[in-house]
Amino acid sequence: MPRRDGTGNMGQGFGRGLGRGQGRGMAGRPLGSDVCTCPKCGHKEPHNQRGVPCTQIKCPKCGTLMTGEFC
Repeated sequence: MPRRDGTGNMGQGFGRGLGRGQGRGMAGRPLGSDVCTCPKCGHKEPHNQRGVPCTQIKCPKCGTLMTGEFC
């Protein structure tokens, strides 16, 4: 039960603002920062295909499916 002298924790906003700035998604990183990397030969190239993750793009050198940090 909250105390009426203002020392209780009721109504002081506990829990507000926690986690702010986390999980910003694509808006939190600069454009063009995605790089697809081939796990087999190490080839890297910029990820330019919006909506298509690196895991669905084949390496132009060896044909292995690529991986990406943000994809």
